[in-house]
Amino acid sequence: MNKLAISISALLVSNLALAQEQMLAGEYTLTKDSFLDGTVDSNLVQEITITGDEKHFFSETATKFLSGSTVQNGNVINFKMSDKTPSKTEYFLGQVDVQGHYSGTWFAANGEKGDWTIAPVLPTAATSCNDILNSGLSRGDDVYQLQDGMGNTVNMYCDMTTDGGGWTLVGSYPKNEPGGKSSIAQYGDIPETNPNNVTKLWMYKGDLGAFTDVREQISCSGDNCAGGYSVYGLNFTTPELDLVRYTWGYNERVEYMPMRTDNPACLKSLEPGSEPVPGCVFSNYLSMTSTHTIVGWQGDVHASYCWVARGSHESGRTGSGQCNGKEPNGTQWALLWMR
Repeated sequence: MNKLAISISALLVSNLALAQEQMLAGEYTLTKDSFLDGTVDSNLVQEITITGDEKHFFSETATKFLSGSTVQNGNVINFKMSDKTPSKTEYFLGQVDVQGHYSGTWFAANGEKGDWTIAPVLPTAATSCNDILNSGLSRGDDVYQLQDGMGNTVNMYCDMTTDGGGWTLVGSYPKNEPGGKSSIAQYGDIPETNPNNVTKLWMYKGDLGAFTDVREQISCSGDNCAGGYSVYGLNFTTPELDLVRYTWGYNERVEYMPMRTDNPACLKSLEPGSEPVPGCVFSNYLSMTSTHTIVGWQGDVHASYCWVARGSHESGRTGSGQCNGKEPNGTQWALLWMR
């Protein structure tokens, strides 16, 4: 595969709706064939590096020169790519296609012609949604393929818009699940991919080294956790993130954090000036030992009876806590995110 370093920008959009938005620099592939039939059916692929601006982009290497522009708010593109020695120029014209890539036709003065397309190269080792967001390849809130740190590719849900975006869904507690769980080993291994209608009891059990921030949402009752409560942790170490995950198993919660003050501190919001809450619990609990009666990181921080789910106490209760002094009643769910 030839690698052509090209200075461009705004060369690709992730879908038709985003065609008017300028994309960030990144890695892309230019694929073309030598038979004009509207379909690219060739293995002639060049990797290209994108920078520049949509009104005029260009590239010059020791052997090639490329120059072009986009029009109609980035929906139409034209450029030419020339060999310096011997002199040969190929002309490319295209537009955004149904897949959100640029594609079209090319021709040369000697009569050669064919089809072409340009598509983004996704990070080969994206281990978090934040990797994808920072690469400029986000297509919004959706399911993406991530590496789990053990060489496996996993489809996981990414929240690319809330609280700065880049959040990977790593755990879910559905509204119909009875009682708390004593260990995270009791959670399933199939990721939840719909945070707005949770049906899977699930926890990501891989290495958390790809993350530094955490968000726990409880008492969720609608899209984007409508009516729910959130707490946050920023710039956490991997051991601190492990502790947050262990709070979702009541035996592990007590084992690893015997005192409630052993829980990592949390923030009630990401607003400037938000003060850390020691132990992520109601202040009156700070001198108490941890108990098996609940699961979850936060304990009555926002209101009474506010946690992920019941533990050993009233284990038949289903779903996340209702808060405001009310036991779980099978109407709410909880979510754990990291980035």
